[in-house]
Amino acid sequence: MSEDTIALIGNPNVGKTVVFNALTGSKGHVANWPGVTVEKKTGKMGNIQITDLPGVYSLTPTAIDDLIARNYILDEKPDLIVDILDATNLERNLYLGLLLKEIGVPIIFVLNMMDLADEKKICIDIEGVSQYLKAPVVPTSAIKNEGIDLLKKMIRDCLKDGLVKTDLIEYPAKLELQIEKVQSYIENEKEITKLNSRFYAIKLLENDAETEKRIMPNNNDENYSSLEKIRGPEFPIEFASARYSYISEIINKNMKKGKLSFDSSAFLDRFFLDKKIGIPIFIIIMWGMFEFTFRVATPFMTLIEVVLGKLGDAIIEGIGESLLSSFIVDGIINGFGSIVIFLPNIFLMFLVLSFLEDSGYLSRAAFVMDRLMYKLGLHGRSFVSMLLGFGCNVPAIMSTRAIESENDRIVTMMANQNMSCGARLPVYILIGGTVWGSAAGGIIFSLYAMGIIIAILVALTFRRILSKGERSPFILELGDYRAPTIKSTITHMWEKGREFVKKAGTIIFTVVIVMWILQVLPLNQADPSESYLYQIGAFFQPFFGPLHFGNIAVIGIIFGFLAKEVVVAAFGLMLGVDEESSELGPKIFENLGNNPVIAYSYLVFVLLYTPCVAVIAAIKRESGSWKWPIISVIYGLLLAYLMAFLVQLIGGVYF
Repeated sequence: MSEDTIALIGNPNVGKTVVFNALTGSKGHVANWPGVTVEKKTGKMGNIQITDLPGVYSLTPTAIDDLIARNYILDEKPDLIVDILDATNLERNLYLGLLLKEIGVPIIFVLNMMDLADEKKICIDIEGVSQYLKAPVVPTSAIKNEGIDLLKKMIRDCLKDGLVKTDLIEYPAKLELQIEKVQSYIENEKEITKLNSRFYAIKLLENDAETEKRIMPNNNDENYSSLEKIRGPEFPIEFASARYSYISEIINKNMKKGKLSFDSSAFLDRFFLDKKIGIPIFIIIMWGMFEFTFRVATPFMTLIEVVLGKLGDAIIEGIGESLLSSFIVDGIINGFGSIVIFLPNIFLMFLVLSFLEDSGYLSRAAFVMDRLMYKLGLHGRSFVSMLLGFGCNVPAIMSTRAIESENDRIVTMMANQNMSCGARLPVYILIGGTVWGSAAGGIIFSLYAMGIIIAILVALTFRRILSKGERSPFILELGDYRAPTIKSTITHMWEKGREFVKKAGTIIFTVVIVMWILQVLPLNQADPSESYLYQIGAFFQPFFGPLHFGNIAVIGIIFGFLAKEVVVAAFGLMLGVDEESSELGPKIFENLGNNPVIAYSYLVFVLLYTPCVAVIAAIKRESGSWKWPIISVIYGLLLAYLMAFLVQLIGGVYF
């Protein structure tokens, strides 16, 4: 017996992922941020498979995430569709609902965020809306787990008893006549027997390009010529007008709005979205995040350093100087442990980012930056992807699926690698704290700011190379501000931080062990410079000679191609100094020429060259070609080298 399948769909920012998690027990990323789901993901509710589709506004594909959602419904033919609606924005959300009705698949409508609707004094007649839509309507507040049990029962009942009928939306007589004509042309096609001919007829009348590819691949056949005589430019407008008229009738008959005494979201937006102070506020908030991260984490870092140092001393005292003790102390504690030290910083930064996302502020920051992006001729959603890059560049690159234009997607991917991901943060903190002490927070902020500026300039350059035409439109859902719950913020922080821990325990640990092996080989070496690891650094040293980077710094860059955290491990492993030792800082500084300008240029290089192999793989997967990953590596290296050289030139190293 095959299992039942459900498709979960809705506009962006309607709480779809929250509902998915509530139904399946999954721990998907939940935030007050549009486009969290960038590809379909699945979970189980008992023996029922639920697929969470990307947030979409219509079933006319304009971006990859639209195509993912539509093709799943048309090709996989789920037994039931659950359409999530925002109860506070019912008029806008219902448009997708009517489009889904045209497919003929059974539907349950979920009015989510009913708690916000109550706060806004919005009264909805649930039964009345259900009668108009000719389908069950379930009110929920998923974030509070209200109405979820009723939704689960409704899903099971509908799948078991077939209570949901596939009643279609009826259009005015003129449009119905045209639909019948087109159906008569396409129902003779071999493939159409498995499809919903009415849905495709409507889409052909709306001049939907994807439908033409499916139904009429040969534009020269007789059916296509006959179809062209029926279709006209007025039909897309008439269909949309008919739907909105029906939606207006539903709203007028079944929803009443009371008068709000105070709208907190509108009040806050007067400041955060202001043309003059919006960007300065964003800059101040980002600066505050890095100051908070550095200063609060310092005591925890010191504690971890002391514990690891004493652990290393105890191991050497217990088993003596040997290859085994070298592996444990030099490889694991000094190498891998040098990354573990920065876990407090990583988690604190993700804590702040989680709070900003869950509150709804980061979507406002993207909206504010869109004005600047527009003046530069860039796509506003590019900045959404860039902000996601603060956590990790891989999901940030995947998020470009929401961008309609292929050129804009490529431009955003090329620019995104300059955004400073969480993996670079340990490098900044290690060198920043060593060279600048308590002023490291400002140094780290300057690197993040530089990353944003250079990312925008890179995007502008690539856009001018690829296309000089108009940018595709930027649509961003700005949900209401919400006070993040402690549980959701901590959970969100842990989900992001867990990925760092997982990466540290697999990829980074493996690379560190490989580096340790290269360091101890050949055995019985008379001088550390004879090791294979040192020789690798020496081989590439001439290339970095003009930048005055020491051998260990060069080794960090080379192995940093695999994962940026390894840069920190290289210092810990090669210097062979306990983390709490006063010698560590001077040795790091010595490897950077005992010059703060060279140290800063090294951080700039780490910021700008290829983030890691995972990012290269993501660009390959999303672009469908090796061309763009290769370009990203080459331009990243050249840009990093040039900017590091300019920092030293301006800083007076060459004078």
